[in-house]
Amino acid sequence: MNLDGHAQHAPPLRFTRDELMSQDQAARAHEVAKRVLREIGMEVRHAEVLERLRDGGFRVSDGRVFFEPAVVDEYVDEMRRLVSSRSTYPSSASDDGRLTLSVSSYSLHVHDVETGRVVPYTTDRLIEMCKLMDTLAEDGVYGAPPGIPTDEPPDLQPVAQYRIAALYARQGASPVDPTSAKTVGYLLDMAEVMGRPIRRLPVYIPTPLRLGGESLEVVLSCVDRLSHISISSMPATGATAPLHPFGALALAAAELMGGAVAVRALTGKPTTFAVGIFPFDLRAGAMVFGSPENMLFQMLCADFNRFYGWAQHPVPDNIHVMATLPNAQSASEKAAIMSLGAFMGARHFSCAGTLSLDDIFSPEQLLVDCEIRDWVQRAVQGVWMGEEVVDDWLPEIQAGLQRGFMALDSTLDY
Repeated sequence: MNLDGHAQHAPPLRFTRDELMSQDQAARAHEVAKRVLREIGMEVRHAEVLERLRDGGFRVSDGRVFFEPAVVDEYVDEMRRLVSSRSTYPSSASDDGRLTLSVSSYSLHVHDVETGRVVPYTTDRLIEMCKLMDTLAEDGVYGAPPGIPTDEPPDLQPVAQYRIAALYARQGASPVDPTSAKTVGYLLDMAEVMGRPIRRLPVYIPTPLRLGGESLEVVLSCVDRLSHISISSMPATGATAPLHPFGALALAAAELMGGAVAVRALTGKPTTFAVGIFPFDLRAGAMVFGSPENMLFQMLCADFNRFYGWAQHPVPDNIHVMATLPNAQSASEKAAIMSLGAFMGARHFSCAGTLSLDDIFSPEQLLVDCEIRDWVQRAVQGVWMGEEVVDDWLPEIQAGLQRGFMALDSTLDY
């Protein structure tokens, strides 16, 4: 039976889970985070920014800025009001069980399927992959460009990304992160021309507890053209954050709240954040995406972020893995994450076709991910009983015994 016919009759299957973090635990982690900001503070590696924060009334000492609990509480209340007005998720009543995919724009390498080698992304290779993305435009696969052309000068790479995607993929012109204050204006101009203006940019916090870097410089250089700024970080448990999730979440909340309060003071723009923590393998010296721990951390952070006003999100929905080539590891891990996430209600999955975290884009893996998506989507659709197809099942069964069930209208029609 085709998906359209099935979706009209059977409600999608959904599983539920208990909270991994209670709101009482979230409140306790939040209190620890406020103590961190008051007593440890954030390092600011930008002299002008540090001076502006001092002039804005923040306590500054030895290159660190400190935040009083009352200021943090005022900001959190403001963010809760902001995100509650826009933090919604499609209800089960409107759910048809369809799943969509998107690709990452951060890959610096591409899997050459003709040679089996991983090679640097060039302009020509990115054009080729954008054309592939264009063929999937009507199959629920979104996002282009799926990588960065490394043969372009660093300051021009985001501009080249955007231009290539806009020219060669119908679903192109997806926002890409500007990495240079020198060229961000050109990227914003191109987005305006494409009718998809970029009004929101990220500031990435160099964890632990640091404010500075190119993303902050980019935002400060074009702040008049922005309406909203997001703050994010990637603390790794056991490496750049405490090993245990409670401590890691407290640290993550501290650096995000401190960054958000500081950036709001610097720009006057609304700032929001969502806490994330990531598992780290002390033997390999790397984060471990695709692991059970990473999947559990996605759900744990969703529970914690409810404390800050975000709606409950049916994660996991990020199918990053560490495999460097399409193989049994990449397929099994992506299938496991997508299956669990879809049965919990997630309907969109990011990082399709992406390997080695998000360093490598593989067209072969992308097509495998589409196959996984189709399998999971069909499973989520559940079973339609079809009782109403015929008025009386007794003569229908008799006819099948006489002529064969393949020849019956009730078979052929569906």
